[in-house]
Amino acid sequence: MRKVSFLLFLLFVLKNDGRLIRYQRQRQHSPLPSGKYRISPTTGVRIALPTPEQLQWQSQELGVLIHFNIATYINNDGCIDQIVPNISLFNPYLLNTDNWVQTMLDFGAKYAVLVAKHACGFLMAPSNVKFPLNPTGKIISYNYTVDYSPVKGLNILDEFIKSCENKQIRTGFYYTVVTNNWLNVESGFVQNRTLKPGQLNITQKTYDNIVLQQLRELWTNYGTLDEIWFDGGYTTTLKDPITALLAELQPQAIAFNGYGISPNSVRWIGTEMGVAPDPNWSTGITNDGGDPNSPIFCPAECDTTLQAHDRWFWGVNVTLRSLSELIQVYHETVGRNCLLMLDLTPDRTGLIPSAYARRYKQLGDFIRSCYGTPVLPMERLISDDSLQYIQLFVSSPVTVDRSVIQEDQTDGQVIRAYVVDVQLVDTTNIHQWMKVAQGTSIGNKKIDIWQVGPQLINAVRLTIIKTVDKPVIKSFTVHLCN
Repeated sequence: MRKVSFLLFLLFVLKNDGRLIRYQRQRQHSPLPSGKYRISPTTGVRIALPTPEQLQWQSQELGVLIHFNIATYINNDGCIDQIVPNISLFNPYLLNTDNWVQTMLDFGAKYAVLVAKHACGFLMAPSNVKFPLNPTGKIISYNYTVDYSPVKGLNILDEFIKSCENKQIRTGFYYTVVTNNWLNVESGFVQNRTLKPGQLNITQKTYDNIVLQQLRELWTNYGTLDEIWFDGGYTTTLKDPITALLAELQPQAIAFNGYGISPNSVRWIGTEMGVAPDPNWSTGITNDGGDPNSPIFCPAECDTTLQAHDRWFWGVNVTLRSLSELIQVYHETVGRNCLLMLDLTPDRTGLIPSAYARRYKQLGDFIRSCYGTPVLPMERLISDDSLQYIQLFVSSPVTVDRSVIQEDQTDGQVIRAYVVDVQLVDTTNIHQWMKVAQGTSIGNKKIDIWQVGPQLINAVRLTIIKTVDKPVIKSFTVHLCN
């Protein structure tokens, strides 16, 4: 998504009643409500507790963020510089959301978030919202929607929801509160400046009412949503009403950039390149690798593009990122306890271009071939204190080159450091082990590609060397991949 350039490392800067309010990377000492946590009976430290919704969301691992809107029809990635495209441009004459879903399945996505309204202000569904113009007070409909375009009568949000439900893909909506070029809104506030072509003049109160009415439409008319995207956040005046509306209509939804308005919040990782820090914790509210000592469970989502150069909406003659680069993205997101949300980009016909569909499938095929089936051991051993997990291949040695660990975080993320080592087939001492990987945060998933390369082994061992409570390993597997 085009996080409007100044939002890359600063959520947004607002002017409100003469005060300058900076929404920077939120730090742990900020005066925000505490999360739900427990006290460890073994170490006495605070352990942040997830909601069931957060755990279910983390387990999905792969999702898509669908950038399809009127910005698709201009050579401008997200209506930068207050552009208001003519509504007649929006004409996806071959639109087929089943085509989108097939590409999601080929990639392996478990959930999909569609841009309902981006910075341009164009809404992808009919709206019953009416509002007064300033200063005349004339009442008009919110007529910058799909229902006033060449494909009038087509509710794209409804088509999207039905196609996803048919294939058991969970759904959500992206709606930017802080930008609306059509209504001359930037950083959440109506601007006091000369209107550009296509813009309307309204008051701040009118804009806030429009946002709340449209969110009510989006959160009422399309069933249960898995995730709601607040790209850039929300203004202080809208925080409380949005919080109440979310609790009323979609209390189970995951809220991206939603700390402070939802118990099911997830955080941005701070970059759009598809790289999570290592370590990356499931706790903390900063836009980075998190904080293992935070009492707030707030896992990270890594959003990135298929197209090169941070391009979100489909572009003419845009280069796709290579398969090898996308495989690296997978390892540096999902493999580092982050959800990979890959941009899905229909073109101006309303379909996924064949070259794009092929690349999504190539990435999905790699993930399935590499990690779909682990190398199975003959025997598994777990130490009495649950700090060592050993897999034996003695009578049938195997060649593997990586390990995958998953921590059961039902009672919080407790592991703080681990080591993976192997017993080589040609070793003369059965008690001799060679270290192949080590790390700190595990969380939902940690993938370690061994720097020593493929090894022929009799056994592999995971040792938890630091933990704040008794750990529970959900899965520990080894693999050999091309």
